[in-house]
Amino acid sequence: MRNRKKAAIVSSSSDSRPRESGWPPANTCKFMQLSRAAVMDILSRLPITTLITCRCVCKRFLHLISDPEFAHLHLTRSPISIMIKTLPPINGSKRLQIAQIEDNGAGFGVTKLEFTAKDSIPTCEFNHMNSCNGLLCLVGLEKDNSVYVCNPILGEYITLASPSKGRHRGSFGGLGYSAVTDQYKVLQTFYPLNESDHRYVEVEICTIGTGAWRSLGVGPKDLVTLPFNSFLNGTLHWSNCSPNGSQFIHTFNFVTERFGAVSPPARFSEEDKKFTDSFRIGVLGGCLYAIFFENSLRLDIWIMKEYGVTESWTKQFAVENLYPRKHSWDVYEPVIVLNNGEILLVYNNDNVVCYHPKRKCLRGTTMFRTRSQFNAIAYTPSLVSLYVVAKGEQISRTRGTGKYEMLAAEQVQSCAGCGALLISSGYSLPHFSGYLGATSYPSDSIGRESELVCEACAKHLYAPSQKSFLSLWSI
Repeated sequence: MRNRKKAAIVSSSSDSRPRESGWPPANTCKFMQLSRAAVMDILSRLPITTLITCRCVCKRFLHLISDPEFAHLHLTRSPISIMIKTLPPINGSKRLQIAQIEDNGAGFGVTKLEFTAKDSIPTCEFNHMNSCNGLLCLVGLEKDNSVYVCNPILGEYITLASPSKGRHRGSFGGLGYSAVTDQYKVLQTFYPLNESDHRYVEVEICTIGTGAWRSLGVGPKDLVTLPFNSFLNGTLHWSNCSPNGSQFIHTFNFVTERFGAVSPPARFSEEDKKFTDSFRIGVLGGCLYAIFFENSLRLDIWIMKEYGVTESWTKQFAVENLYPRKHSWDVYEPVIVLNNGEILLVYNNDNVVCYHPKRKCLRGTTMFRTRSQFNAIAYTPSLVSLYVVAKGEQISRTRGTGKYEMLAAEQVQSCAGCGALLISSGYSLPHFSGYLGATSYPSDSIGRESELVCEACAKHLYAPSQKSFLSLWSI
């Protein structure tokens, strides 16, 4: 026993060597002693619900999870989800529901989230929606005349005044991202006032952060609602809905801001254009897909393995023994191919079904317990903040209580150089409206306190409050 005590004393004295100022903290755990990159890699693999909790653990976690670099890394690893809005809106259904799909190898699990206008989204009264990198674009009702871009996970949103000016808004619109300029853009169509027969549509685009709409002239007449998952390589994709259309697959590129087309598989002929109900396109597993119904009981899924190369179209899956058709327009849209080979599909916007390729059969799921039809889109929950991507816009937040406001007040800093207010983390402000400046975190490890620098004058901010984040949360 004495030998053990002596060994313990020697070990303790050996740790009394001088430490680099502030790093590693003397009383930190082993996990905190990992490099910042290692901790970021570990946390980026966690589901969004766990990360929301992790932000409240300590300031170091909050700063790391609030880092735009972390948000980007987590986005690339976050699994796809299905977001629905039930139709028609009835009492108790004015919300968005999300089913996060977790592939466990033998099958899949589902984690459900709900977003309401009270705490996550600006409104539940909208005509259509689409998503890009975890951000939602909600186009308001005709009487509302507004377009919203929001992140429901963070409760942040901006409002873009619609440029309709009395024009009838078209059914087509969408949010996209240009990796070249690192900008998000919203596309919207309108019917001119003097055209009662809607012979053509006018197209306008707004770059997030500028607050201004620009005209792109006249767009394709057959613009329709986007498919379940339509955004790939900076481009929106949709299929032709007119038998007289010139192309099967239409596109809009957010980098060039031009409309275009993608050639379909060679299997498709001009004769197939007459049967537009039998053709669907979208994005599956990071590749463009095209679906053609061979007959009422079978569909083939073609995959473009190399984007833009017509010869790379390959018939990847055949889904047989489909449900007997309810309508001539029965629609199956694939969501994800699981590791066990099963395929999840959205069926007729009223169910999510699973196809077993070996048994060649479909089975229903209880992913969404609703008897109503719904609008469904692909959605990837993310921590991409509008305070980062929409600088210059008036940013609002949907949620806020006295407890949260107390927390927010502790995080507001004033610049020692120019006196401007700066917020250390947009993610720590559940109730805030205004412009947020940038912060930088130069520390090379999560264990070191982050240094805040004013983007406007490059001066250091006053030191953050030493009160721990956990004690703030318990106020």
